[in-house]
Amino acid sequence: MRRTCVVELIVDEETEKKLRQLCDLSVKLWNEVNYVRLRMWLEKKPIDFKGTYKEFYEKYKPLIGSATAQTIIRKNNDAWRGFFELLKLRREGRLPPFMTKVNPPGFGKRNGSRTLWTVIRKDQYEMDGDRIIIKWLGAVGWIEVRCRGIIHLRGERGGIEIRYDADRGKWYAYIAFSKVSEKMVRGSGGQYHSSRKAT
Repeated sequence: MRRTCVVELIVDEETEKKLRQLCDLSVKLWNEVNYVRLRMWLEKKPIDFKGTYKEFYEKYKPLIGSATAQTIIRKNNDAWRGFFELLKLRREGRLPPFMTKVNPPGFGKRNGSRTLWTVIRKDQYEMDGDRIIIKWLGAVGWIEVRCRGIIHLRGERGGIEIRYDADRGKWYAYIAFSKVSEKMVRGSGGQYHSSRKAT
């Protein structure tokens, strides 16, 4: 079972500048590859996953690193394949009743502006106490940022999705876990202790 733990990122001016640069480029990559694939679909052409992957991977790997570029394009691959699966279910009359419309993957925009997010592969970052160190980010370099919050899961740590919440003016990291064996729970005295979970 996959679970997610959310922590707030505490940024200074330099760290925020780097996070904004990384996330802006990441969303730009998503939007560009998504636009080309959407045009192919609207023109009733097969989507060239391999060709578009190569084109945009080569364009963005110097800017945000090969691992980040690869992860974002693969995320877009998954979104399109999920869309095609939903179209198949609709044709077969097997869509869940709460689904009335099936749309292709959208763009990273909100109120006319790009949203800020990125995805980091699990071998791209390390955790040292309350710090997350992210590496292999191409022209961005590397980022070290403090986090605040309880990492209440114990298991195999996966990738991180970083998002900026414009309403709150805060950054958050969503840390994925699989094979969760323990969950930290708050006791009556306010202290956390482990609670065994089945994998």
